[in-house]
Amino acid sequence: MINATARLLERYFNIKYDKAVIYLTRLAVTLAAVSFLLIATAIVAFDDLFPGQRAVASLQVGDIAPTNIYAPDTVTYTSAVLTRQREQEARDSVQPIYDPADPAVARQQTELARRILDFILNVRADIYASQDQKIHDIQQITALDLDETTTIQILDVDDETWQDMADEIISLLERVHQDDIRATDLNRIRLRLPSQVSVRFEDDRELDVIVSIVGDLIRPNSSENQELTDAAKNAAAEAVSDATRSFAAGQLVVAEGFEIDEADYEALEALGLLRPSQNRVQNIVQALLGSVITIVVTGMYIARFRPSLFYREPRFLILLAALFLIVLFGARVAAGAQFYIYPTAALALLYVVIIGPEIAFIGTLGLAFLVGLIADTPLNNPLELTALVGVGGLIGSLTLRKAERLNSFFFSGLMVAFANMAVAALFNLNTTADVSEVALLLIYGFLNGILAATVALAGMYVVTLIFNLPTALKLIELSQPNQPLLQRLLREAPGTYQHSLQVANLSEQAATAIGANAELVHVAALYHDIGKMLNPAFFTENQRDIGNPHDTLNDPYRSADIIISHVTEGDEMARQYRLPNRLRDFIREHHGTSEVYVFYKQAVILAGGDESQVDIADFRYPGPKPQSRETAILMLADGCEAAVRSRQPKNKNEIIETVHSVIDGKRKSGQLDESNLTLRDLKIIEDIFIEMFQAIYHPRINYTEAIERVRKGGEPVNHTSASDEVNTVSTKPTMPTVKTNKNHTGTFPTIPPSVDDDDDDSPLAEVPRLRRTDETAQPESEVTDGDS
Repeated sequence: MINATARLLERYFNIKYDKAVIYLTRLAVTLAAVSFLLIATAIVAFDDLFPGQRAVASLQVGDIAPTNIYAPDTVTYTSAVLTRQREQEARDSVQPIYDPADPAVARQQTELARRILDFILNVRADIYASQDQKIHDIQQITALDLDETTTIQILDVDDETWQDMADEIISLLERVHQDDIRATDLNRIRLRLPSQVSVRFEDDRELDVIVSIVGDLIRPNSSENQELTDAAKNAAAEAVSDATRSFAAGQLVVAEGFEIDEADYEALEALGLLRPSQNRVQNIVQALLGSVITIVVTGMYIARFRPSLFYREPRFLILLAALFLIVLFGARVAAGAQFYIYPTAALALLYVVIIGPEIAFIGTLGLAFLVGLIADTPLNNPLELTALVGVGGLIGSLTLRKAERLNSFFFSGLMVAFANMAVAALFNLNTTADVSEVALLLIYGFLNGILAATVALAGMYVVTLIFNLPTALKLIELSQPNQPLLQRLLREAPGTYQHSLQVANLSEQAATAIGANAELVHVAALYHDIGKMLNPAFFTENQRDIGNPHDTLNDPYRSADIIISHVTEGDEMARQYRLPNRLRDFIREHHGTSEVYVFYKQAVILAGGDESQVDIADFRYPGPKPQSRETAILMLADGCEAAVRSRQPKNKNEIIETVHSVIDGKRKSGQLDESNLTLRDLKIIEDIFIEMFQAIYHPRINYTEAIERVRKGGEPVNHTSASDEVNTVSTKPTMPTVKTNKNHTGTFPTIPPSVDDDDDDSPLAEVPRLRRTDETAQPESEVTDGDS
């Protein structure tokens, strides 16, 4: 779909195909993310978005009862609402507890008063300041709030009177602070100040000045001891007994038309008429935020560990999201007493089969997180629900290894069953639940695991059939020699078939050694050169008796086009035979963007040696470069097998030199830059290839020649090959010398036809696949060397 749309954009809007694919892929991923967000939110908040006829279930505090609501059963419960009301009443009845008066406050305020009075005295004595300036200066005292009338009175009194007023201010301030002054008492104390001024000051204006200054300087000297007060309130609240409410069956709980208060809402909840949730809008927002968190965390995880899902495998991503939403919707429907039997772990098992355990981990955690937000749980414990989904899924992801065997699924299902039982025991054995109820949950948990394996196995068949994915069973099917495409390759290009077998064995062993997908790369290697069937004679491995057609063609451009087209034609053939897209990646990428250098040089020679006359792009494979470790392994195996077969090495050193030159050349040319292979991986792959090529190209003994020499009275048979003789100067012999029986005097038995050196160029028969390191060792009698 994306590729077809990209071609249309390129044709009609002059947008480059590669850029169009990138934009369309990003658009598809974005639309998929938005769709996932909306659907996941709708599933989690389903009852709030679509309340239907559940008018009672959707009531909130403050709503008006649409009808009379009666108690369905007789219920007595402890009312947290009424208990909190009683406790608050007890707290409110406790009076605050204050600390004793602090003398430091009196000293501080008295000292402040003296400084203020000294300042006023200086202002009064200033002969250079005008009356307005003096008023302004006195009103700038921040500790006092004096109006203009009071300030003028301060300036108008004579010096003797002012000194008496100043003494009275200090005295009155000290007397007032001798008593406890609390913040709540300030107004009352200020109102009493006029009655405490000395009777000497009969003038109301002088009295007002004294009261105004002292009133502004009074401060609380006794503060509330919050710790003691809280302790007293807590003690009073703890002494309150729990409040209980009772409803008989059929008793009216809320009358029609009345507003639902907290106590009513609690009663409806206790009677089972409400879901344990907040208001609808809050639930929807909660579901939306949960879905956003799931998408963001999962997206970051995939971008870190499997970025190809975003850019090269959007169909996989959409499939994984669809499976996730299907399982989540099932959890929404099953979120009741029967949830323990709902097989959520099937999602993790399917993810392992489809994409791998690393994505199964994050998928399981995301599912557990969202399921935990769904409020309808049998024991009203979201943590239990989350643990059930998360633990079961993670155990399934860790235990499903070789998905091509039925017993692998059911072993994982058994492990999931035990994990579910453990979760059920963890959350229910220490509760007041009935023993029979706990036992029923344990049985449900066990059946859950078995059902998860069954659903995952059935789902794998369905997904493989509908989406043509390279699952383990699909790979087993494609690896069978009787596959029509492999049979056609064997008949039409037998040399290519033998080459593919060899490359498959090399690739599989290398992939196993570095922890890549060995099954995938083995099957992909069998099909990577199917495009050669269209022109088999133009490829060296199929030119045994007919010579090289390129010499007759004598057109480097045409020859290069034929060689390069085996990639594009192979991809088209794979599409026609409905090979999974993942296998088609191997066909497109196994040559990367390298050049057919031989024909390029021929073209340069025909152009008179002028390289500017030859466009090297005409001799370059379309690519792309390998985008995964598996496709890179195939590229290296393909190149090394061709080089070693062409060179026919006679000793280990030649094998090492050939393999190293191919791998190092691919690395230096940048063909491996996008594959995520490390230098350590390359070293391991190189060692594996060398070891296998040594086993393949070991020295052969020409038995016929040796026997003829013995019959003619020649030297005794020396079972050392020519390659060994060449290598005698080496400090590391490549092969041990075969010992002979010198006392043997009988006649030689009939000898099979000799194996001459010239025959080493013939296509090898299918090489037995080497045993993988994780397979059980076979008896030596079952592993034989046909060339011995």
